[in-house]
Amino acid sequence: MTCPACGGELGGAAPFRGVDRLLGTPGTFEVRICPRCGSGATYPPAGPDELPAFYPDTYAAHQRQLRGALGLISRAIRAWQAALSLAQAPLAVLRRTPPGRLLDVGCGRGDLAAVFVGRRWRVTGIEPSPAAVAIAATRGVDARVGTLADVALEPGAYDAVVFQHSLEHTPDPLGDLDRVRAALRPGGRVLVTLPNFSSWQRRRFRDRWFHLDLPRHRTHFSPHGLQAILERAGLTVEHVSTSTSSVGLPATVQYAIAGRCLFRAGLGARVAVGLCALTLPPAWALNRVGGGGDVLHAVAVLRP
Repeated sequence: MTCPACGGELGGAAPFRGVDRLLGTPGTFEVRICPRCGSGATYPPAGPDELPAFYPDTYAAHQRQLRGALGLISRAIRAWQAALSLAQAPLAVLRRTPPGRLLDVGCGRGDLAAVFVGRRWRVTGIEPSPAAVAIAATRGVDARVGTLADVALEPGAYDAVVFQHSLEHTPDPLGDLDRVRAALRPGGRVLVTLPNFSSWQRRRFRDRWFHLDLPRHRTHFSPHGLQAILERAGLTVEHVSTSTSSVGLPATVQYAIAGRCLFRAGLGARVAVGLCALTLPPAWALNRVGGGGDVLHAVAVLRP
């Protein structure tokens, strides 16, 4: 295998193995590490026909919205998460950008896309789950079923493309970035958020790191690897940064103690995520000492 991020040869460091602690997919999966950029890749490779098995009906991003009082609580938590995302890198750059056309890759139910619709953006969402696409469509999103490999996009039409925790899921991240580059107008931006494989949390907890999320995460990007793949796709990287997630450290401690996720989906998962915010200050301090946050961001531009 070659590194999906930088193209180097994998296997310079000893691989490690893990299981699906979130949803319990059968099997053991291996992460092979690139000595050039420090990124990782999940082995064995998964073809398009195998990927749907990794996303059962219990996968949180695809579930239907709750109704009644529980639904109100769940929506309030999601609204808080969306507002927090818009105030931070990399999405904060779009707050200073006039509304245009935005492509949300892996839009799920349209939680983030709906926020941009409310800010007068014309949003196209791509999502493999038909049920999630149906929900996103009710929220004003031009939601299309499929992946970048099989959904047609208008060339040179988009002002921004967002990969919000989605680029790490694709079996062909470079191919997907090539496709969105063709869909960008000159000067358009690609904004990526995903787990930071170089974080101290990953090094310390290895296969019990919450953000590893085997087998759904196919590529595990380091900062060098993320910059490399964006440049290989013909984009100019404006900046790469890290941040501290509220859920990363407490969920990782949960995996270290219990060996699995105790709150997989539904309102329980939403409330647990909300309570994790209480641990944000100590997590931020530990990440500062450890050399960087558990979440990685990049902004790249298509130069005219």
